[in-house]
Amino acid sequence: MSTLLEQASLIMIPSGYKEDVVYSVIPETGAGDLSFTRASNGTRINSAGLVEVTPWNLVQQSETFDNAYWSKNRSSISANSTTAPNGTATADSLIEDTANGTHEFIRVLPVDLQTYNLSIYAKANTRTKIQLVLAGSPWATGGNGEASFDLTLGTVISAVNGATGTIESVGNGWYRCTISKITSAADPSGVIAVRLLDASANASYTGNGTSGAYYYGAQLNIGATAKPYFPTTDRLNVPRLTYQNGGGGCPSLLLEKQSTNLVSYSEDFTNATYTKIGVTATGNTTTSPDGTTNADSILEIATGGTHESWQRASMTSGQLYTQSCFLKANGRNRVVMQIFDNATQYASAIYDLSTGVVVASVGTATIQSMGNGWYRCTITGTSPATGSGYCVLGLCESTYTNSSVMPSYSGDASKGVYWWGFQVENSSYPTSYIPTTSASATRVADVCSKTGISSLIGQTEGTILWDVSNVFQTSGDGARLFVYTDGNNFILISPYANTLRILIVSSGTAFDNFITISGTSLKIAVAYKANDYKFYVNGVSVGTPTATSVPAMNSIGIVNDSSGSAVTSQSETKQLLLFKTRLTNAELASLTTI
Repeated sequence: MSTLLEQASLIMIPSGYKEDVVYSVIPETGAGDLSFTRASNGTRINSAGLVEVTPWNLVQQSETFDNAYWSKNRSSISANSTTAPNGTATADSLIEDTANGTHEFIRVLPVDLQTYNLSIYAKANTRTKIQLVLAGSPWATGGNGEASFDLTLGTVISAVNGATGTIESVGNGWYRCTISKITSAADPSGVIAVRLLDASANASYTGNGTSGAYYYGAQLNIGATAKPYFPTTDRLNVPRLTYQNGGGGCPSLLLEKQSTNLVSYSEDFTNATYTKIGVTATGNTTTSPDGTTNADSILEIATGGTHESWQRASMTSGQLYTQSCFLKANGRNRVVMQIFDNATQYASAIYDLSTGVVVASVGTATIQSMGNGWYRCTITGTSPATGSGYCVLGLCESTYTNSSVMPSYSGDASKGVYWWGFQVENSSYPTSYIPTTSASATRVADVCSKTGISSLIGQTEGTILWDVSNVFQTSGDGARLFVYTDGNNFILISPYANTLRILIVSSGTAFDNFITISGTSLKIAVAYKANDYKFYVNGVSVGTPTATSVPAMNSIGIVNDSSGSAVTSQSETKQLLLFKTRLTNAELASLTTI
């Protein structure tokens, strides 16, 4: 197999990435690196099995403090003034002015009710002491969080108002300084600040107009500890390398359609947007699937009746909607999820959080283990009317099985469930989690492609291998891999439902092939040569088309068509390989065997 792989002209095995780019292993020159766009945040399952925002660094312009993204108070930035911890001349200097007050650069950012960590690399110059600040009403309990550091001694001077500070040497006089604190409330105007201190460690003083310190690599991430530094410019167009639930193994490149979470406050069930009947909600009571203590508990009231909570979302008649939530037992093992309008309940299911099964359902329901007792439960149905739909989660007794009716029983004030990450989307299947705060939020479709690579694509013969899994699409073209030049010359590989479509268009002449397949993991190979095409899936020959010529091709795209448009689908790419020769049938069988 290794000898066979050495023949490949392009090998993309998801491992390395940055903003706008997914790296290919072959060619080593970078000529085969794929361009990536999404124009929004997204979430993935990280290597530890946790749900994680991508990128996890919540600030933009993490290395360009002279950018207008950062506001400067009584100070200025001298860009690229010394060697950064990564060995490049990209570290900036913060220089105080002659005014009296704090000398700092700051940024206002929206935050939720949870713990955050602000970190930055710092090095002494003519100022040797600095301070990191988490300020504003989100961090106001006990006062603004402040942590001060000595960059000559490598020590934390102080951390006040419930904040925690750390400092770590990274060599050449550089330290990574951090501050963490839990917010007191969700707020669109939290403030992060990086300050200079005078020789006595005072934050407010009269500057001399010349003194300062060096900074590099600012990061704000969710959680009490600093994650590995991830550089950013606009934070958009960051590929998502996702892992299986539980983490470990090799990642896949997650590519999804655009979707919108229609509910607000997806992680704050104490918010008034959730109507509560027979239950109480308490915030931040246990560790959620993202690894932080931000999951809420829902407990029954010790009275008779139903025990439920809901939020309303705008829906359109005839459209499919999927509701999902991360749930964990807390005295109650069974829960009910429903979607209904004023007259009709059209999607509902009962889930058992001890056995991990769907007990009963109306509509399509799934339950997926997320580890540590958590499950992601989903229900899909078609809205019968246009208007405001009810998106409901309710508690039920362990023997209850009628998913069509919310159960009525005498509650126990000590029993309930934990829940986190509520989502309702106009979709026939659940997509990755989209966090929301005060309003709905949209994750834009992923597009991954590379143009102008005719030298890497066999022009008279060749082979395409696509190792892909978790394809979601019930009808029509699903996930798409295009090797193309234009609408008259391309090879399309598109698995969906239980069908694989392979469409060959050469000089406008089409050869369309529909092949019945099964399973969620597919290794697909298309070997092409005039009058000598062959298709293999998972080690088995599945087709020999009658195409008589080879289309001229100079580009490749995943989840986009030859016009560059994203499609409504989802897939996880494990490998993408191109060969400039038509491999033998034996090699195709070997290459695609799982």
